[in-house]
Amino acid sequence: MTRRGKFHIASEHLGPLSFGERILLALSDHPDDVDKTSNYEAPTQQWTVESALAPLENAFPGFTESIKGKRVLDYGCGDGFQSVALAKAGAAKVLGVEIEANRRAHGQSLASKEGVTNVSFAETIAGEFDMVISLNAMEHFIQPAENLREMKNALASGGRIYLSFGPLWMAPYGHHMHFFTRAPWINLVFPEKTVFRIRSLYRDDGAESWSPGMNRMTVAKFEQLIAECGLVPVRRRDRTAANLPGLSAIPGVRELFVNIIDAELAPKRS
Repeated sequence: MTRRGKFHIASEHLGPLSFGERILLALSDHPDDVDKTSNYEAPTQQWTVESALAPLENAFPGFTESIKGKRVLDYGCGDGFQSVALAKAGAAKVLGVEIEANRRAHGQSLASKEGVTNVSFAETIAGEFDMVISLNAMEHFIQPAENLREMKNALASGGRIYLSFGPLWMAPYGHHMHFFTRAPWINLVFPEKTVFRIRSLYRDDGAESWSPGMNRMTVAKFEQLIAECGLVPVRRRDRTAANLPGLSAIPGVRELFVNIIDAELAPKRS
């Protein structure tokens, strides 16, 4: 049986296509080649306790050694792999904060399986911490300023916040749609309605907007947020999509190429 063309499938599901929709569809995968039942997009790595700290070590060389004996808050801990890894790596105490109950339960089960008792999971923050960690979340927070203030308020004297997140909104794949298209900057080139009409051929979740899952975080917006929250970078690295560090120093251009920001933050001294 001959496979139907993607334009034929699109016409069946969407009716007449606009010029922009035709261009985006031409730049996209065949709908039959994408699993419509999977989550937003396939994870780039399979999480394990053994590998969970690698992204933080990559973002902040020496990180694993620095957590020894520290009280650590894992802000937005997900399924708990990172929290359990922090506990096993020598942290004195780890609290994984996560709003989804099933994920907290997974983390607690994982901790029991790994035999660690210095980690707990909760929906809200309690206590003071020497280190607060947030990985791959800043671009998704609905109220990022409020989240940053929560992290700051959880710090003990001399404490630090460690953020690593991306891709940013204006980066080539800041649209988070690379599960169906390899075309860069589609969020900047095409109207939102066009993107989500074509996206509906690849996902059955009914989404019609990037909001609230994407807060359209940019480099400038991040810098404004940390300043407004009374935080200053102790160290920071802007990783570019093309792996060309010089691009991150060019005003305007940096917004289009800075893909990931790694930032160690401290409260500004009064």
